[in-house]
Amino acid sequence: MARTHKSIGLRCQQIQGLGHDLMVADYGFSSKGLSFVEVCDRDWRKLFDEALDLTHYSYSCQRVGRCMRLAIIEEGEWVGGIVLGSTFPNIMVRDESVGLRKFVTNYKRRGLTNPWSRKNRQYWRNLQRVVNHARTFVFPQFQGRGIGIRAHRILLTKGVAMWEEKYRDRVYALDTLCTADESKLFLLNGWTRAGQTKGYTLDRTEVFSKSLKVVDDREKGIKNNGALRKGENSIQWWVWTIQLHTF
Repeated sequence: MARTHKSIGLRCQQIQGLGHDLMVADYGFSSKGLSFVEVCDRDWRKLFDEALDLTHYSYSCQRVGRCMRLAIIEEGEWVGGIVLGSTFPNIMVRDESVGLRKFVTNYKRRGLTNPWSRKNRQYWRNLQRVVNHARTFVFPQFQGRGIGIRAHRILLTKGVAMWEEKYRDRVYALDTLCTADESKLFLLNGWTRAGQTKGYTLDRTEVFSKSLKVVDDREKGIKNNGALRKGENSIQWWVWTIQLHTF
């Protein structure tokens, strides 16, 4: 059965209360101002993801690779959350905006068969230094206070510092993909609207040309020959970026 606005609000209150109790019992946090706490506890993580399922249009985020769930804390209360994770390769407008494009040009001169080869270590290494903002949510009972905008402001300092400490890697830029071309979360915090994706998705039921058994070569790192296509419901995401350091 579909949830009603009222039932979502009630369940969010329950989730917030349960998560707050876990935070108080097991985590050190600031009781003043706005801050972050990384959600590491398994039970709190489940509550965090359920809150996303109830409040975010893209639901919870089960990211492959690096991932950090940040609980937003204001005056000692758990009020929302942000998810950061490994970003996606080959987003042209993002790569051009933050300075990654130079690592995929002139690839033949560098002895590479294609720009996305695993041997293109310059690109893949520097891609790890771009962190993807995957989700932000604020519990309904705390909305209307500008928490999301203010949380994104300190994300660029406190949030980035937490990521760098955890993964021992300097953050050069952040990116995000969203449906809004004028999001205040990003506009008011100095992000650049880099452009839109082209709306392609991988279709493993089709291939570019040769049969899969011909091109499937584990030694060369080729694992599929799936075609790219635009479906009827394909989304052209708006890409936002913010540069912290120059590549």
